[in-house]
Amino acid sequence: MRLVLFALLALSLSVFATLDQEYVQNVSRNGSSTIQRTTDVAIFANQLTAQALQRMADLCAHDAELACSVDVDAKRLTMSEGFTSGGYHTYITDYGFPFITHTFTVSKVPTDKFSDSMGKLAQAAGVEGAGADGSASSIDLNDDRNNKANADLLRSIRANITYTIIMPIGVSEAKAGKVNGIVSGNAARFDLVEVIGESEPIVITSRELNLGYLVAVAGILVLVALAVSFFGSRRPARRKK
Repeated sequence: MRLVLFALLALSLSVFATLDQEYVQNVSRNGSSTIQRTTDVAIFANQLTAQALQRMADLCAHDAELACSVDVDAKRLTMSEGFTSGGYHTYITDYGFPFITHTFTVSKVPTDKFSDSMGKLAQAAGVEGAGADGSASSIDLNDDRNNKANADLLRSIRANITYTIIMPIGVSEAKAGKVNGIVSGNAARFDLVEVIGESEPIVITSRELNLGYLVAVAGILVLVALAVSFFGSRRPARRKK
């Protein structure tokens, strides 16, 4: 049970465990991405008073390295972190014909990347016992044994955690094992609790026409047509008997 509770705290980033959390990952064509994580901290009104939230907002406004913002009235905290392909996710491009296929795979939820920044904000807010020790770990979507227990616990407390991935082009398929993402144009949204319970990586596929190959093929066809036309016009006329 202690392992389960630790994973839950890591998922909610330690001192700000919450029932309402959203991850939005914007992916670039070179495989790099930015994750914006928004947390509703209203349930911690006793610890995070309006004054504490204002101190957090001031820190976000003056410390560019934190890449965060606080809506004091709505009691919502937003943080951003940058990533490259590898480790937490991979981005693979297959230049086939007639389509180019882009495959984006999320194998870990990078809660550990937010840990230090969250600790700094908690300290600035005067939350008792808060620290920037970086103790939170990532959520490994392949960890079948721990993930199923964690998902059960998250369901029991009615946690609402979504994970949205925005690709450079339209999404053709979005799955995490048997869990299907909700696709809308370039975006695919998942219920992260169900993804954790499935214990399979998130896989997003996008396709686009390989215009380079199509132009090359079209050029070859034009040349062949011109050659046939040219040599056909040079056939010697038949002599009359």
